[in-house]
Amino acid sequence: MERFLDYFVPEKYVLNLAIDKNKKTIGGEIVVIGKISNEIVKFHAVNLEITDVFVDGKEVQYKADGKTLEIKDVSLGNAEIRIFYHGKLNENMQGAYLSTYEYNGKTETIVATQFESHYAREAFPCIDEPAAKAVFELSIAVPKGSNDAILANTPEAKVRFGALRSAAARELAPAARGDGPAGRGAEPNFCSGAKVVSFEPTPRMSTYLLAWVIGKFHGRTVNNKHGVEITTYCALNQDVESVDFANEIAARALEFYDDNFGLPYPLKKLDQVALPDFEAGAMENWGLVTYRESMMLASPNATLGTKKSVALTVSHELSHQWFGDLVTMKWWDDLWLNESFASVMEYYATDYIHPEYKIFEAFFTSDAYAALLRDAYKGVQSVHQEVKSPEEIATLFDGAIVYAKGARLMLMLIRLTGWEEFCKGIRDYFKKFQYRNTVGDDLWDALKPYAEFDPKRLMHAFIDKPGYPVITNEEGNFEKFNQQRFLLDGPCEKGEWPIPRVTEDMSGHYVLNLTETEFAERLEKFDKLGLEEKLRLLIDRDLITKAGIQSAASLVPLAMHFKDDNQAAVWNKVAGLISNLVVYVDDESEEEKMLKKYVLKLVDRKLDEVGMKTGENDSENTIRLRANLMALDYYAEDKKRFKELANWYQEDYKKMDTEIRDNILSAKIYLKSEIVDEYLEKYQTVADPDVKFDYLAAATLVRDQKELNKVMKLLDDTEVVKPQDQLHLFVGLYRNPKARMKVFDWMINNWETIKKTGGEKTLSDYPMVIGRLARTGEEFGKFCEFFEPMKDDPTLMRAIEIGKNEIKARLELIKKNQKEVVDQICRFCDR
Repeated sequence: MERFLDYFVPEKYVLNLAIDKNKKTIGGEIVVIGKISNEIVKFHAVNLEITDVFVDGKEVQYKADGKTLEIKDVSLGNAEIRIFYHGKLNENMQGAYLSTYEYNGKTETIVATQFESHYAREAFPCIDEPAAKAVFELSIAVPKGSNDAILANTPEAKVRFGALRSAAARELAPAARGDGPAGRGAEPNFCSGAKVVSFEPTPRMSTYLLAWVIGKFHGRTVNNKHGVEITTYCALNQDVESVDFANEIAARALEFYDDNFGLPYPLKKLDQVALPDFEAGAMENWGLVTYRESMMLASPNATLGTKKSVALTVSHELSHQWFGDLVTMKWWDDLWLNESFASVMEYYATDYIHPEYKIFEAFFTSDAYAALLRDAYKGVQSVHQEVKSPEEIATLFDGAIVYAKGARLMLMLIRLTGWEEFCKGIRDYFKKFQYRNTVGDDLWDALKPYAEFDPKRLMHAFIDKPGYPVITNEEGNFEKFNQQRFLLDGPCEKGEWPIPRVTEDMSGHYVLNLTETEFAERLEKFDKLGLEEKLRLLIDRDLITKAGIQSAASLVPLAMHFKDDNQAAVWNKVAGLISNLVVYVDDESEEEKMLKKYVLKLVDRKLDEVGMKTGENDSENTIRLRANLMALDYYAEDKKRFKELANWYQEDYKKMDTEIRDNILSAKIYLKSEIVDEYLEKYQTVADPDVKFDYLAAATLVRDQKELNKVMKLLDDTEVVKPQDQLHLFVGLYRNPKARMKVFDWMINNWETIKKTGGEKTLSDYPMVIGRLARTGEEFGKFCEFFEPMKDDPTLMRAIEIGKNEIKARLELIKKNQKEVVDQICRFCDR
């Protein structure tokens, strides 16, 4: 793949930008100082109109094709390249884009940026490659009369009002320009009284980390113990108190990283902004971290789950301020260097800040399990993945692999090395490579002096190839063992990994295939096992039955074995076992009724014991335990409890028990379908992102076809359900058997619109979701018919292949095990 850095090495950008959110325009003058090393220079410039180019003050010829700006006949050596351009602000949540929210009956518009992975080129001409680090001096002008706040990576250096001397604004009205590289005609709003904000130079960093936000916000500022000023902002329609928790986490997370990484946070300030429209969860722009509202805001009465999610997200992004921003991968094939590290550090930081959250339990039951599940299919990407085209970059952000599997491998490495020794290696790494770019081997080399094993050999084995081993012991213990590659879509294959030692906790990325005798022995002494050993036992059995190595019917008595257990994490995996059984019964069949009866029998006594209402002195474990039990009880269609929950419904959501609000809403709509109108009205008028999500999620559960059609219409209404939330709506409806095939057809008929309004990273989620949820031959047929013609599209090919393999393997399991599973369920229900 061609690298523009081979032609020109930038050292500094001076950006004089004029941005008009009302006219949806961006333009200006870009001065790039650097070294030319070829007869031509190339800049990335996507959908930007280049109007003039000067090299060392001399106007030169150039060619621009909407993707690349090419300048020929240049001299080698140091040079100053000045580029004038203009373009449009995007509306698809990438590049420099528009975001909106409603406040006091008026639509407020924000301009924000999302440059990772390769979208800076859509906002200004640049060498848009991670190794092309440079200093950025940014000035932004907004039209006369604007009272918007303007934020960037670094603090303000100067604010002035007046004309733009550099002619940056002329690119918003190119017909008005005169001659010469400066002082040309500009649009009137920018010539007189324009607000021009200049920012301090950034550290040396990659283009994808540059950021700015323009709009109306309110926020709060705190200073942490190390003197860093942290300001967290939200839109005016959000309660300003909802930023306090993110402020607290940010302040303490920076302290934790300062102490453990050996280099203090290198910037003067940290801003955090919750954006109404945001494709990803958050973005680690250096000094200006941006978030989806639901990933940063937590009202004073937010649920425990919301607080945990915000704590993890903030801690993740702030670890990037070192691992990703200070030290950056040379190329996107080493994206895992950023994300795998941040995805494990978020848990260490959160555990340090709020140990009462028992946050690693969530890592083991969620992230670690997701990694094992995804990594067990043919065609899955490796953590370290070669990138051959720009289109492939978006496919790297596979949450279950680059994030979750990578985090699990980092945890394995940390535990084998020891935390203190690991941090010594990390300090060496940061000290040596600060403000530079690295590859994976640089990290392993830094850790090697502190490890009693070869980190490079171990990690290359897991990172450079997909998959993991299923381990069978020899001689009754795991000191000697055999291994094969574990697969869910075919028989196990030959494979070997250099595992220093096998443990039965959750440290290692592998599955233990116990004999029936060994499994029974551990089950008998289950109460004496450590929590991680319990989770290992349940997760491995879950996967081994999915692979057909052990009988799926064995899950029926196994789940019932835990009906009196008190640990929320154990019940989380029991719920996972039930999900495995659900695929074996058809919707609305007699067999499904029997399974629901079995599930009610499983949870009934424990839920009576725990109770449905949140108690004032409930522990973190009790709150999670109740959530798991009530989710299972909902599947069982427990009408007695539904009536009780529905009686607790309040039109004012603030009067409902926050921790079980979603359960109350689900029960109410089960009993009263017509309340969907009220739910949808609340979704449109409430600002709190968690409350909005609860109402929308509950609305997707409605069973009456007339009412369900009202919810389905929202798929076409991006004014009500923003494009960032469309996938959530799609998934909720797809889980509803009354809507499943209709929303499948909607996706097929609206694919071009989905491509246009959603970002590149969202597109592959659709085949992934269907691959994860489909369980009929009809769905498989539709999947193949629709997606097969797209199998060579770099952004979709991997998701399509894995989704196809996943559905096919599931159908084969159903065919093989359905009768035995149903018979076992019936036997338990007849007892």
